Amino acid sequence: MQPTTVAPPPTGDELPPWLRPRVPNGFRPLDAPARMTCVMQKGGSGKSTTAGCIACELALMGYRVRLWDVDAQGGGVTHWFQPAQAGQGEPLNLLHLFKGEATADEVTYATRVPNLYIVPSFTSLKQVELGPPPGVEYVIDQAIKETTEPIDVEIMDCGPSLGQLTIAALVAAPNVVVPFKASGFDLNSLRDLNRTLALTKKRLTPDQRILAVVLSEVLKSNLTRDVFDAMCNDFPDALVMGVRQSVKAREATLESIRLPLHEYAPDATVRQDFQYLTRMLVAPKAG
Repeated sequence: MQPTTVAPPPTGDELPPWLRPRVPNGFRPLDAPARMTCVMQKGGSGKSTTAGCIACELALMGYRVRLWDVDAQGGGVTHWFQPAQAGQGEPLNLLHLFKGEATADEVTYATRVPNLYIVPSFTSLKQVELGPPPGVEYVIDQAIKETTEPIDVEIMDCGPSLGQLTIAALVAAPNVVVPFKASGFDLNSLRDLNRTLALTKKRLTPDQRILAVVLSEVLKSNLTRDVFDAMCNDFPDALVMGVRQSVKAREATLESIRLPLHEYAPDATVRQDFQYLTRMLVAPKAG
């Protein structure tokens, strides 16, 4: 087997040596078909941004990518990558899949990004948590197995609740990406997440793996350094890296912020970081 080629790590002068990506010995990207879940038990940790940017970069690499909006709060990746549809109102969506009223093919929609598809959801998805159907943990996994459309990479974007929806996502996609910010609040949430992941692995997903830990909007600070070092110690087999802040992204207008990052700020350092992260998570497409 030929060694996997990945993009060189971000090493700009503005990135301290202690915050450059930590790649464990023996770590290698997933081969397609691949599945992964972005999860963190706290809002504002960068889950949707991370899931959406990885999905876009994989689509640009030539993979057919399906992004699942497993967040019942609304306002997530469904609004960022609005499904192409005719007519008004909510289209068939993830709720209909859980209720047994639609298949994965029927709730999968093209987006403005070539090769990128989305399974949308809306606040109505809360019904699944309030009255979960039998076998709720296996609904997404079974739907993926029964899909007829060829998909190379499945990505789950979870909400901050570690309920039935997140468990269903983890069962379907046990390769876990944990985005969070370097703060005491997120560290507390990470401990709760670890307990849930441990139980899920023990009872439902023995092949579960923490693939990467991603620090969002990192700054050059002692706190970030300490958190980065702690993550390297706590997750010795995971890729650990920071994604830098982007002045251009932070100054985006309401109209431009809805554009994919590769369209709005193609040369921004934050995009360079996501390009590197993506190529470390999934091997480049052959040929």
